[in-house]
Amino acid sequence: MAEKKSSWDLAKGEQLRLKQEALLEEAAILFNHKGYSATSLEDIAERLNITKTAIYHYVKNKSDLLYQCYLRAMDATEECYEKADASGANGLEKIVHYLRLDAASGPIAMTPLSELDSIKNETARNKLAARLDQCEIQFQNFIIEGIKDGSIAECDPKMTMQFILGASRWTMKWYSPKGQKALSEIVEDFLSFVLKGLIPR
Repeated sequence: MAEKKSSWDLAKGEQLRLKQEALLEEAAILFNHKGYSATSLEDIAERLNITKTAIYHYVKNKSDLLYQCYLRAMDATEECYEKADASGANGLEKIVHYLRLDAASGPIAMTPLSELDSIKNETARNKLAARLDQCEIQFQNFIIEGIKDGSIAECDPKMTMQFILGASRWTMKWYSPKGQKALSEIVEDFLSFVLKGLIPR
C-alpha cells in the first residue's frame, strides 16, 4: 500500500506546480512578444525575479522550455474544445464558447507563434504538430456544423477556420497582462468582429 503523503509534502508539491506554471506563463508571453530566438533564459529569469540556474530545476534547456509551453498550451486548448463541444447547442455557440474558454485559460494557453520547428526533439515536435492539426480540424468541424444547422452563413470552412484562429493567435502576440484591457475583454471585442462575418444575414 502506497504511503500517504503528509500535508507538508502536498504543500511542497503544490508550490512546485505553481512555480512551474509561473515559469511557463512568463516564457509563453516572451516567446510570443519577442520570438523564441530573441528570448533568452536570462530574460525569463529577470521577469520572474529568479536566477537562470533556478530555471534548470524545471526544464533541461530553452528548447525543452518551449516544448513544455506547447504541451501545457495543447492540454488547455484540447480541454476548451471538449467543454465547448459539450456546452454549445449549435456550431456558432461552440465557436463562441471555445474562444471564451480559451481566453479564460489566460496566458498559459498561449501557443507561441510559428515556433514549433524550434523544438529539437523530432518525435515530440511531430506529436505536437499532430495535436495542433486535430484542434484545427475540430474548429473547422464546428464551422461545418454551424453551416448545416443554419447558425453560420455559407463559407469555406477551412479558410474561415484559418482566418479566425490565425487572427486570434496574433492577439496573443501583443496582449500583455499589464495592458489596459483584460484578455477576456479583448476576446469579446474580437468576437464582435467574428460574429458579424459568421452570422447569416
